[in-house]
Amino acid sequence: MILFWLIFVAILSFNLFFTHLNSDVVRYRKLPPHLHHQLKKTQRKLAYLLKEYPNGEWGKRKFLRNAFLLDGNGNDYLGKRRPDILDQLHHQVLTHDRPMTGFKKQALIYGGSIFRLNGVNYRLYISERFSILSRGYFSVFIREFAHNLLISTFFISFPLSFLLAWIFSRPIRQLQSSIKEMSLDISDRNKLSKLISRRDEFGDLARDFDAMASHLDNVINSKTRLLSDVSHELKSPLARLQLALGLAKNKASGNEIMELDRIKLEADRMNQMISGLLEYSKMQSEYSQGKKESFAISELLSLVVYDAKFESLQKSISINTDFQEDLYVNAIKSMLLSSFENIIRNAIRYAENEIRISCKAAETNEQIIITICDDGQGVDDSRTEKIFEAFYRPQHDRSRQSGGVGLGLSIAKKAIQAHNGSIVAKNISPHGLLIEITLVRIFFDGPVES
Repeated sequence: MILFWLIFVAILSFNLFFTHLNSDVVRYRKLPPHLHHQLKKTQRKLAYLLKEYPNGEWGKRKFLRNAFLLDGNGNDYLGKRRPDILDQLHHQVLTHDRPMTGFKKQALIYGGSIFRLNGVNYRLYISERFSILSRGYFSVFIREFAHNLLISTFFISFPLSFLLAWIFSRPIRQLQSSIKEMSLDISDRNKLSKLISRRDEFGDLARDFDAMASHLDNVINSKTRLLSDVSHELKSPLARLQLALGLAKNKASGNEIMELDRIKLEADRMNQMISGLLEYSKMQSEYSQGKKESFAISELLSLVVYDAKFESLQKSISINTDFQEDLYVNAIKSMLLSSFENIIRNAIRYAENEIRISCKAAETNEQIIITICDDGQGVDDSRTEKIFEAFYRPQHDRSRQSGGVGLGLSIAKKAIQAHNGSIVAKNISPHGLLIEITLVRIFFDGPVES
């Protein structure tokens, strides 16, 4: 907005300057000090010449070529042809009874001081051609420009600039808002459709952007379907493999049982990975097709904690909770349930003795902050963002021993971001990892489907 206005003022300034330069209007101003000094200097020279050469021998002096002595009727004592601007200036001087300057384009005449000769009062004037870069011209222009700028800035240019900036920035802001929405769900292009109907360059840009988004959506969907189809197709032969392993184990003995146990362990890990891939691939379709409902987040967390305690008790890990009861969200319950399950199960894998879970309103009271802390070894500070990437495991050997495949936190992040929330990981002192989830809070009396 400010840059646009400055450009507008610069254009206006140049326009005023060249209009001022080429105008045929004669402008009259008070005689400035430097011209007043020049006029006095010429007056002293002329008085000296008239005194020393009373018979007219001074007539060819160079400095007198541009000097004029006018009487009250406008007749020149020196007998030279008078320019039109001089007659007009002489009239102004007699009217105001003071020396003045008059200029038009690059012609300048100044003077009007009284010069008494032979008992008659004359007015002395000097004619010059001046440069547009001269001090006198710029001082006059700046004074006029300051007045015009004051009017044009506050009454014309600023409101007009604000209006034009608003006209241009409004569709840009709409496009920016559309991009933010599509960054969460590329199929959500409701705001973009308003820009597509425009018949200007912004409409062309929106249509090109919509075409690009449609192409990306198709590519993502095709890859998601491929991942889902492949994972689904692998489930059947994997189930048959596990069944065959069970039958073979019943017939085996000695070292054969140990080898079959190892095969079964790898088959179980593959089954877990395929299950995670299926859950990861269906997350986007679940958000677009699922039904949101309003519910207390503490109820959902209590349900997840109740189920997780069966697993934590086997590892002698306690789960301590601190939930604020009156916090509601509008979300797809199954997605958040899956997200919390993955985070808490991940905490159980790495905790040593304790897990702490809290759910409270943020200071702004418009968001809900959920924290899940374990007292494990944590991760390197440089890797706290990477743990939310699919298949990323900061400690490969330890993850393999715990049964993780690197999809749990990635699924959780995808579900949280789909609900306009955020999720971050932080190391805590003396050791352990904290997962902080931020969700949008709604103010609501009871659960109602939306």
